Amino acid sequence: MNEPNGTQIEGNYQTAAVKIGEKLEKMLDNFRIFGLGCILYGIFFMICLYKGFHGISLPILSAVTMGYLVWGFRYLDIKVKKCTWFYFAAWEILSISNCLTGNPVIIFFNVCGMILLFLSFLLTHFCNTAKWGFGKYLGEMFVTPFVTLCYLGYPFKAVSKYFTKREKGKSATAKYVWLGIIISIPLLLVIVGLLVSADAVFRSLFVTIFSDILFPEYPLRMGLLFITGSIGFYSLLAYFADGQIKDAVAEKNKWEPVVGITFLSIITVVYLIFSVIQISYLFLGSFTLPDGYTYAAYAREGFFQLLFVCMINLVIILICVSRFRENMALKIILTLFSCCTYIMIASSAMRMILYIESYQLTFLRLLVLWALIVISILLLGCIITIYKNQFPLFQYATAAVAILYILFSLGKPDYLIAKYNLTYDIDRVDLYYLSNLSTDAIPAMEEAGVLTSIDKRLGHMKRKDSESSNQDMAYTRNLKRKVDSYDEMGILDFNFSYYNGGKILKNYKYIKE
Repeated sequence: MNEPNGTQIEGNYQTAAVKIGEKLEKMLDNFRIFGLGCILYGIFFMICLYKGFHGISLPILSAVTMGYLVWGFRYLDIKVKKCTWFYFAAWEILSISNCLTGNPVIIFFNVCGMILLFLSFLLTHFCNTAKWGFGKYLGEMFVTPFVTLCYLGYPFKAVSKYFTKREKGKSATAKYVWLGIIISIPLLLVIVGLLVSADAVFRSLFVTIFSDILFPEYPLRMGLLFITGSIGFYSLLAYFADGQIKDAVAEKNKWEPVVGITFLSIITVVYLIFSVIQISYLFLGSFTLPDGYTYAAYAREGFFQLLFVCMINLVIILICVSRFRENMALKIILTLFSCCTYIMIASSAMRMILYIESYQLTFLRLLVLWALIVISILLLGCIITIYKNQFPLFQYATAAVAILYILFSLGKPDYLIAKYNLTYDIDRVDLYYLSNLSTDAIPAMEEAGVLTSIDKRLGHMKRKDSESSNQDMAYTRNLKRKVDSYDEMGILDFNFSYYNGGKILKNYKYIKE
């Protein structure tokens, strides 16, 4: 069979380009920019994240990612939009927050936020989102990770096309040599492993030769990070560049507004009764409570249920705004429905505050208060959308949630929790819980003198050769783990919270030992 000549090859790719999209064709043609670029990015991605997502290397990786995207957009004829700077600023701030906090939950939320901002940024630049609704945005962001799996073969197609172009008119020997090398690597690893275990002399020789080479502690993790940063990143860009995401939103048959008016009216009547009770009992306290209830007990129950109801109400409003035909009566009922939701938010917030006053602050309780603020801001956007259908609700929600979450993340919740709880009588404070918080809480504990008092008590017990209490042992064990994190920290995973907390704890003899 005759080998296809260069003209035939180019013709085949031109034909394929019609199917795969113009931008994806440009990605395949620019192997040095996107192919080699993603390989180098994968190596850098692996180095930066090998020790985790809490180090100073994450902001550096974020900046490199932003720069690479903007640089790559030039070759895909994509214009950088004004909103880019908001995405990049929020993205970089979240990455900086990771190396400023020691709270693993905040670090996890930060990473999730960075991923969502990243996907939203790509959608905004690769697609015409002017007419997209809230549901369209969420749907595309949800399916993107799954659809990207279908594009995992495109990095290899880019490699094949690159070598095909280079070897056009030349001997194919080099191509076959590289193919042989690639095939030999996994076979070599398996065969050498078997031979090392089969013969003691060969094993000794192998150990002697490679004894001075420092192998990574977690090679599987490094491999997965490299694959994610190179093949995964290229595949994700290929999916967006393919242009398969529909810009136009299909016109859907709007539902009859009478349906919405009917079921919302029934629910709103119940909410109005509930709102009157909240105003009368909780806010004014002017009515008699049921038997067996004290005002404090009544006020401290039900905040989680109310939070859940508020979230359901938010979804109901979004569905009604997007799916029902416009109707003034429906708008009025939705407005009244929203006002009742605000009363529920206030009720839940007041109950939570009273609960905190009695049982002190925890991360979950602080997170609930933050979530109520977020729901209040989002609800305001929904009310605007009721009367102004073209209001960019998704962009509003993205900006609002991003800003509020950045404030929450940079606020160091663990520090605030420790600071607040230590304003109580020390006998009422759960020191074990405080010691279980991240290194963010250590400065607050030092400011309150807790570390000094524990250090003195442990020293006094040691001088008397007596055993410390189980609580003190658990307390110091938690603090010693923080010192270990400080000692094990390197350049890539340097974390300011670990450094600051560990440095403080090392000043206390019996905590350090």
